Amino acid sequence: MLFVDSTNGEQLPGDLRRRLVATCEQVTADAPALVEQVVATIRAEIPDYSLVPVGEHRRWVDEHVRLLLAGIAEQRPPQPEQVRHARELGGLRARQGLAIELLLGAYHITYRETWNAVLRQAAAADPELAGRLAYVVNLFFSWVRIMTSAASDAYSEELRRSQVLQANLRFRFLDALAADPGSDLAAGLATSLGYRTGGRFQALCLPSEDWPADRVERLQRRLAVLPGNLLCTARGADVVVLGQHSDAEAVLDVVRRVGDEPVRAGVGLRRSGMSGAATSISDAEAALDWARSRRTTVSYEQDWLVIGLAREAARLEPLFAEAVRTAASDPHLAETVRAFARGGLSIADAARELHLHPNSVAYRLQRWHERTGWNPRTGDGLLASLVALRLYPH
Repeated sequence: MLFVDSTNGEQLPGDLRRRLVATCEQVTADAPALVEQVVATIRAEIPDYSLVPVGEHRRWVDEHVRLLLAGIAEQRPPQPEQVRHARELGGLRARQGLAIELLLGAYHITYRETWNAVLRQAAAADPELAGRLAYVVNLFFSWVRIMTSAASDAYSEELRRSQVLQANLRFRFLDALAADPGSDLAAGLATSLGYRTGGRFQALCLPSEDWPADRVERLQRRLAVLPGNLLCTARGADVVVLGQHSDAEAVLDVVRRVGDEPVRAGVGLRRSGMSGAATSISDAEAALDWARSRRTTVSYEQDWLVIGLAREAARLEPLFAEAVRTAASDPHLAETVRAFARGGLSIADAARELHLHPNSVAYRLQRWHERTGWNPRTGDGLLASLVALRLYPH
C-alpha cells in the first residue's frame, strides 16, 4: 500500500504511514505535558505574552498541537475548519493588543516544539521511522505557512476594523464634547474610550497641515505606549491630542520624534471634568494660534496673557502702535525693557546682563517712557510694554 503526500507528490510506503500514525498518537497521548512545555517556552522567549491569560493561552496551544499532530498523522494540509481556527486566534490577539510578530513567533515555537516531540518519540520507539521523517517535512511547513498566513490575515483585518472603530469613536467624542460637554452622549463616549468623566484632562493641538493622516496614525500608535489614556485625531484645522493621567512633556517628546522640527504645538491647561476637557482643548487651540507663525510650542499656562490678547490684536493695535514703532526704530530700548523684567526689576542686574553701566540702563528706561508713554519702572507700564513686545514682535 502506498500513500501520496499531497504537498510534494512523493509516494510514502504504507507501513511508514502506519508507524507515523502510531507515533503521532503517542505524542497526542502525552499532549498535556507537551502543551505545558510549549506555553512555558513561549512565555520565556516572548515576555509580552504575559498579556494573554495563561489559562486561555494553554487552551489555544493545546488545540493547535492536536490539530498539527492529526494533520501529520493523516498526511493532509490544514482543512477549512483548521484555517478558521487560526483566523479566530489572529483576531483575538489583535484585540488583546499583542504585536503581530509576537503572534507569529508563538506559532513557530508551538510548531517547532511539536515537531521536535514527534522526532523524539520516533527516535525512541522507531529509529528507522525517525530517519525517514524527511518525507513529511514539506507537509509540516505547509501547516506552518497556511496557519500563520490565516492568523496574520485575520489579525490585520481585526486591527483595521478596530482602528476604524476607534477613530470614529474619537471623532464623535470630540464633536459631542464641543457641542455639550455635559451631555450623556459625551459622557458615554468618554467612558467607551476609557476616560473617567470626573478626572483631569489636558489637551495638545497640532496644525493639521503638518500632520497628514499616516503621520497622525503613527503618532496615535506611539502615544498608545505612554502611561495614561491618550487619544489623537484630526478635527478641522487641528490635530487634537487629549490625555488623562498623562504627562505633557512625554507627549511632546513623542510628537517631536514623529513630526518635523521645529514642532508647532499648543498645550492647554490641565482641567477637571468633561467641561474641563472641552476648555483644555480651547486653551490648546488658542495656544496653537499663537504658535503657528512662530514655529514653536506654546503653553497656555506660561503664555496665557499674550494668548488671551492675541485674538484681539487687531483691535488693540492703536494702543500699542507707539511702542511697536519705538521697538522697531530703537531695538536697544526694547531689549533693555526685557532685561529689566528678566532681572527682577533690578537696574544693576539688567546692566550686568547687557554689559552696560547702570546709568545707561536707567537712561534707556527713561527714553522708553518718553517715547511710548509707559514707565517700565511701574507695574502697569512694564506690563503694557512687555505685552506690546510679545504681541507685536515684528
